[in-house]
This record gives sequence, structure tokens and C-alpha cells, in this order.
Amino acid sequence: MTQELTVSQFVEVINVVLQNLEGVTVVGEVDEYRVIHSKWVTFKIKDEGASVGCFMTVWQLRTVIEDGMMVRAIGVPKLRAKGGFFSFVLSDVKPAGEGALKRALELMQEKLTAEGLFAQERKRQLPRFPQHIALITSRDAAAYSDFLKVLQARLGGLAISFLHTQVQGDPAVGQIVKALEFANTRLRNLDAVVLIRGGGSLEDLSAFNDEGVVRAVAGSRIPIIVGVGHERDVTLAELAADVRASTPSNAAELLTRTREELLSETAYMQARITGAVRSALQEKRQSVIQSGQLLRHRLTMGQRKVASTVEKLLRQGNKFRRQVQIFSARRDTYRTFLLARLQVSIKDTRAGLGNMQRLLTTLSPENTLRRGYSITRTAKGRLITSCKIVKEGDLIEVTLKDGKIPSVVKFPG
Repeated sequence: MTQELTVSQFVEVINVVLQNLEGVTVVGEVDEYRVIHSKWVTFKIKDEGASVGCFMTVWQLRTVIEDGMMVRAIGVPKLRAKGGFFSFVLSDVKPAGEGALKRALELMQEKLTAEGLFAQERKRQLPRFPQHIALITSRDAAAYSDFLKVLQARLGGLAISFLHTQVQGDPAVGQIVKALEFANTRLRNLDAVVLIRGGGSLEDLSAFNDEGVVRAVAGSRIPIIVGVGHERDVTLAELAADVRASTPSNAAELLTRTREELLSETAYMQARITGAVRSALQEKRQSVIQSGQLLRHRLTMGQRKVASTVEKLLRQGNKFRRQVQIFSARRDTYRTFLLARLQVSIKDTRAGLGNMQRLLTTLSPENTLRRGYSITRTAKGRLITSCKIVKEGDLIEVTLKDGKIPSVVKFPG
């Protein structure tokens, strides 16, 4: 008997069956690639006989793809309850084949170059004499032993914090990113970070071309050197690093110097310092000689100027004394003349005062009264100079030379 199922039950059963295919990888050509609202990625993966719709989030897409590119799509097939359409829900997409890998690498490089991650002005110099470095690589890789061998043969005395990671395969990307984060946030007094691995195919080096690794290298707050394989192998992580080493051994050479190099550099610096000191001493000696000559010249000029000033002051002093003598003589003459003028002025003033006194005596009211004149005032003391000032019957007072006569005004009539 055929079992009856609801639509929801049917979709659920189908998805249970499909879940047994978890982690399936499908190889095909990308078609109708789109990014929706900068959040979702949709495209079809196809071959000559069929095509499958794929879906994933933008942040799960760690490479750059385009239509026509061969890829390996990893995910879980699923039947959608609403709409009833089948889709392949992806967790990762990787270019498939040498050509696709190269094209994806070109697209990623163009993208990150446009963002300025490889710009030369971002590069920092490695410390001249590092004391503590972080080494990120696989302990099983030849790069690890090559780096340490070259390092030990050089200056030595370097503290190394080793962070083991895989350098290829699916886990490598996450491990390298975490190691870079740990070095930048947890290790103290760190002078440089070294990320290395041996050579390999383009697929073997894919972790060093991964966008997450490249951004972690570019974002390191500590100067970082990246060395991969042989000199012909150039990865995006190397382009993003402050310093690119052609090989892991070359990374050790760039990081430290040999004792011979230091001795040669020290001798060169000593020669330069000696030459500079001698040149400076010669310049100072010449400067002292010139300063002495200039000082002597200025002293001579100063002595001449002082003698000239003294002579000038003496002439001015003699001239001043003569002027004082002339002034003294003129002063005596002026004093005699002024005294004579003063005596004449006093005599003239006394004579004028006598004349004025006689005139005042002559014109005084008393003398006027003695000559028979009188002075008439109202009862209130007002001087009567006109008949209009008084009226008939007013009391008045007449002053004569020997007394006063009270009177009453009476007009003839």
C-alpha cells in the first residue's frame, strides 16, 4: 500500500535523505553569478547535461568567482518548503583546475589592489636588531628547519615564539589567521612576525592567497615578513606583507645579520665617524682662527673708536669750559645792569605812587565836603543823584563836612 504524506512531511523526508549527502562536493562551471544586497550569493553550477542552483552568504565566499569559471562547490542539497524548488546550500567554493585558480587569483589581486592593501606607502621597515619574533609555520615543513638553520648561523640570541599551523589544506586558513591574531594581541615586546612555508603548486599555496589571510597580514600592527617557497612563487600574502622574502631562508637573512656583516658595518661606521670627527675638528680649528682674527680686528677698531671718543669728549669739555667762562662774565654784566634798572624802576614806582596818593586825597569825599559840597541819601542810605529818586514827604539825610542834617522833601509849588 502506498504511504500517504502531507506536502510538509514529503519535503521533510526528502531533506532527511538529502542530509546524508552532507559535505558533498560538486565540480562544474559557474553561471548567472549574482550578489544580492551585499549579503547573499546565488549562481548556477552546470555541465553539459544539467545545472543546479547554488546559494551561500557573502562572508562564506573566500575567493572571487565569475561566470565561466570551473569551481568545486561544497555544501548540502536542500528542497525548499516554500516554493518547492531545489537548491544547493554551499559552505565553500574553490576554483577547480589551474586555469580557474589563476583567474581567481587575478580577480582577487585586482580587488585588493583597488583597496590599497599592496600599496608601497603602507610598508614598514623591519627592526634593525630584533630581539623577539613570532614564527608562524608548520613544524613538519622544511621551511621551519631551513629558517632556524640560517638564523642560528647568523647573529643568534633571538627569542622565538613559535606558532604551529598547517600551511595548506582546508584548516590552514583559519589556523594562520588565528596565529596572526594571537601574535598581535597576546605576545608582548614583539619586534616582528615571520610567516613562511615551502614552495608548491598554485593549489598548494591557496591558503597564502586566501582573502582572510591576506587581510590579516595587511592588518598586522607588528611589522611582518612573509616568505614562500621559491622565488618564482609570489602569493598575495607576500604582496600584503611589509617585507617579502624569496624563500624561508631568505626571510632569516633579511631579519638578522651575520657577525661578519656587523663587523664590516661597524668598521665602516667607525671610519665614517672618524672622518666626520676629523672634518669637524678641522672646521672648528679654522673657525677658531677666523674668530681670533675677527676679535683682534674688532679690538683694534674698538680701541680706535674709544680714543676718538675720548678726544671728542676732551674737545667738548674745553668748549664747555670756555662757554662757562663767557657765561660767568656775561652774568656779572647782566647783574649790574639789572640792579641799575631795578633801582630806577623802584624810584619811578615811588614817584608814581606819590602822585596817585595826592590825586586820591584831592578827589576824596572829605575834601569835596570841605569845599562846600554835600552828600544826600535816602532814609535807607541810597545816594540821591536825581530828583526822580524821591517824592515829596520822603525823609532824607544831608551830609556836610561837619555833620548830618535830617530833612523832609518838599518841592516848590
